[in-house]
Amino acid sequence: MNKRIIIFTGLLLGTLLIVGLLHTGFLFARNPDLDYRILLLGYLINFAMALGIYSVLLYFSEKQNKHLGFMFMFGSTLKFVIYFLIFDPIFMLDGKLVKVEFFIFFVPYFSCLLIETFALIKLMREIDQQ
Repeated sequence: MNKRIIIFTGLLLGTLLIVGLLHTGFLFARNPDLDYRILLLGYLINFAMALGIYSVLLYFSEKQNKHLGFMFMFGSTLKFVIYFLIFDPIFMLDGKLVKVEFFIFFVPYFSCLLIETFALIKLMREIDQQ
């Protein structure tokens, strides 16, 4: 189990670093006076949630592997709850949500979701082969 976590963490971190650098460069070119701390917060929270969800999936894969898909969907729902609890109030301070603010959370969200989905597919295939 530790090997899977290490591989997942490395893949997730590498992906988020590349996507984050591209995202930051794009945002800086369009709006250099943006508060980049909120962008970093978006990436950090998505990284932590993806790692936590994958860890839970690994834990339960040994016990209740029939329900992994539902647990994965619950994890995605939890991410949306976190968005509405943390990010939406920050973004709505000025009364409107602009595209830049929307993508501050959802670029790392979809990047993490992609990595999580492939990791879950791989995990479920390994379970089926046992």
